[in-house]
Amino acid sequence: MLKHYYRLVYWKRRIGRALGSGRRGPRRRRPRLAPHLQPFLVFGALVAIAVAASALAGAGYDDFGWARP
Repeated sequence: MLKHYYRLVYWKRRIGRALGSGRRGPRRRRPRLAPHLQPFLVFGALVAIAVAASALAGAGYDDFGWARP
């Protein structure tokens, strides 16, 4: 479980650096959304990815779980 936490922290830092919000300060000035909305947008993006992956994975099956010919 600890391995997953460290992996999450690694990707969070990597994405933060790519977006320019590291400890060294932003590289460029970008218009930012309200800070209190950012967690909801990230959660919404993750949910959208999960729903899309589920739809793609289940596209070949009918309502009873049988694969279509």
